[in-house]
Amino acid sequence: MDFGRVLTRSWEIIWKNKVLWLFGILASCASGGGGGGGGFGGGSGWDADTTPGTLPPQFEQFGRGVEEFFTNGGWVLIVGLVCLIVLISLIAWAIGIFGKVGLIRAVLRAESDRPISFRTIFEDAKVEWMPALGLNLLLALIALGGTLVIVAIGLPLGVLTLGIGLICLVCLAVPLAIAFNIYSELANVALVKDRQGVSAALSKAWETLRSQPGPVIMLAVILFIVGLVAGVVIALPLLVIFIPFFFTIFNDANTLGQSFLVAIGLFVLMLPLVLLLQGILTSYVQSAWTLGYLELDTPAAPQIVEPAPKPRRPRTPKAAA
Repeated sequence: MDFGRVLTRSWEIIWKNKVLWLFGILASCASGGGGGGGGFGGGSGWDADTTPGTLPPQFEQFGRGVEEFFTNGGWVLIVGLVCLIVLISLIAWAIGIFGKVGLIRAVLRAESDRPISFRTIFEDAKVEWMPALGLNLLLALIALGGTLVIVAIGLPLGVLTLGIGLICLVCLAVPLAIAFNIYSELANVALVKDRQGVSAALSKAWETLRSQPGPVIMLAVILFIVGLVAGVVIALPLLVIFIPFFFTIFNDANTLGQSFLVAIGLFVLMLPLVLLLQGILTSYVQSAWTLGYLELDTPAAPQIVEPAPKPRRPRTPKAAA
């Protein structure tokens, strides 16, 4: 595999067709992610009785509030929120698969010198979206089953071997998880490129990984390093935003609420830029996987070797009459 061509050509494609950045943002939804929020009450401390065995009044009040919340049916709200989070996660996952399919199809178009636009990518992605959902759902179930098997084996093994067996099992599970992730990437590209169904895509991905593990692993390592470095650069502005807030926790608790609001406001302002950078990174990585698969799937042209000319036998002079 020509790794230099794969990496440079991937950048040429996404830079020339910036509409792929949008599909990269969509594809980022399938790779997971999340956010959290919280509230902190202002206050410089409590004037509580520090007698051993007693709780501060704030803790007792909080406990009574939690008990009253569940007594008044708060568990219904908790269940509803959990269901809503699961539903939103499933929708985001489906949107992410749509973006991934669009990226793969766009790279295939670029390699075939066909025009690329939002409309063409959207129409192409609609055709392959449902098979891709089925493929990735099957892959997710396989991963879940493997995780449950590892947990079922690891817990008793860890107890019997005082944790040594569990550590060994985790060391074995990590490379398996990495290999399965690589296999999933190949299967998605094979599904979109060959259009032969889920089972054929799984078989083709396994054959590619089995027959050419060296180039595939090397490409995965390169893209992992690229993603790691770019991910740190993308996350750095968010980290800088929240640094003053963390300093406030230890230095001035009275302004904790205001610092938190300022940090959240800056986070909202920075979010579009972070999403754009993440979309560029995702589109680049997916383009590289697609081009890498194309090189691995394209058989090398057979070299025609011309037969060597036969040596000419020297003429023997005719015997004199």
